[in-house]
Amino acid sequence: MPDLRYHLISLISVFLALAIGILLGTAMADRGVISERLQAQITDVQDRFDDQQKDMAQRDNQIEKLQERTAVEQDLAERMSQVVITDRLLNENVALVTGPWADDDAVGAVEAVLSEAGVEFTSNTQLEAPDSVEMTSFETTGETTVPSENIYDEQTREVLQGSEEAGEPRFVVFVGGGAVPEDVPSGALRRVTASQRAMIQTWRDAGLNVVGAESSTTERSEIELFENIPIPSVDNADQPAGQAALVLVIDEDLEGSYGTKSTASDLFPPAAS
Repeated sequence: MPDLRYHLISLISVFLALAIGILLGTAMADRGVISERLQAQITDVQDRFDDQQKDMAQRDNQIEKLQERTAVEQDLAERMSQVVITDRLLNENVALVTGPWADDDAVGAVEAVLSEAGVEFTSNTQLEAPDSVEMTSFETTGETTVPSENIYDEQTREVLQGSEEAGEPRFVVFVGGGAVPEDVPSGALRRVTASQRAMIQTWRDAGLNVVGAESSTTERSEIELFENIPIPSVDNADQPAGQAALVLVIDEDLEGSYGTKSTASDLFPPAAS
């Protein structure tokens, strides 16, 4: 879309021309003549206006070409991503877990890419934020603070159990991040974070591989939480490159943080050796 500044300049030029036109009409009515100086000013404004129109047309053309190039590159990225993704995780047992405030675009993208990769979902769990934190107490072990009671204890066990159809999971993909609503009780974020840490650690202790993921545009990132546990993560799971990275992390059981944020250890997983 053309830069609005150039349209603003154009409008200003039009108003200037109109103002001069009014002065011109007044001069003609009062004196019946147009001074050479006024005529020169009118010509100068018109020349500037014409130059601005040409400049705007040139910039509009550049922007249009840039948009076309971006669309082509986006299409290319999606096609390359599909080559990496399609049936890459065929019949791999995966549990999908979504944090209470995870961005919808990331959740939908992750679920779609795992389906395209051919996984068997053993469960699909949406965590809910606590209504109250009044009765919560916390315990500190070393450098880790956890709630005395994991509010997601039931969901933790359900993920471990899997389903009768698909069996138990081998991987858990945890989609986190997202903006915390203003009406959430004070202390809820701390409790959720501590409980998420506890549930992920429980899965790891049980031998499951856990991978964190979130949107590239999320207002609140949980990549540092994933790194501190530690588990591998992808911070741009809403984008084709991030979706391909997520599949590769699972398929090759990789470590590290991948994506476009400053917390990432690399943009994309390394080539298999």
